[in-house]
Amino acid sequence: MEKHKTQIPMDLSDGDEQLNVPDLREEELDESIQKEFLFEEPFQKEKIGWSASTVAILLSVVFLVLIGIGIMIWLLPGSDGHVMINELMSSNDKAYLHPEYGSVDWIELYNPTDRDIDLSGYGLTNELKKQYKYRFPDGTVIPAGGYFVLYCTGGTSASDADPYCTGFSLSQEGESVYLVDRSYVEMDEVALPFMETDSSYARGEDGTFAVTWISTPDGQNVISGR
Repeated sequence: MEKHKTQIPMDLSDGDEQLNVPDLREEELDESIQKEFLFEEPFQKEKIGWSASTVAILLSVVFLVLIGIGIMIWLLPGSDGHVMINELMSSNDKAYLHPEYGSVDWIELYNPTDRDIDLSGYGLTNELKKQYKYRFPDGTVIPAGGYFVLYCTGGTSASDADPYCTGFSLSQEGESVYLVDRSYVEMDEVALPFMETDSSYARGEDGTFAVTWISTPDGQNVISGR
């Protein structure tokens, strides 16, 4: 590129001489600066691309976390996503009589969802180390909004005649009862306190349990004192 030169007269001791100074026009100066800093452009593009990738990764992680939280909420005991333990009686005398087993302990389950839920292979236990003391037989389904009663008959195990006998009884002194799905995931747990005879431990509308003297196996709970 041919550069224009400006003649600047200078008063020097050995005579008048002229100093040639490059005269860069505005457009030439811009072009010169672009060439000098051209190496920055690829760096800037690379930096922008890296930031976009990072944002995409972060959004993916957040999305997966939200999905995980949603699954955890769905699995929380007492949530509206699955079957729950709804009422228990650990000292039954006259409150509820089974036609064959008489005054046995019992556990009621409730399906709060708007869909039928298949309990085939689920487990019920009062000892967490033995999650499948009782295993629900194939074809056990609780309908949407429905109830299901299991009989805690102690030494009487489930049989073809009555597959809904748990084979274990409940302690009147209190203990925990667990509902476990077929993949060993704990679906619900209820810590049963000491219970007076013919009182039941029932879940209220707010999800908390209370002692009631109106037992309602296979029906909506009623919390009531003596």
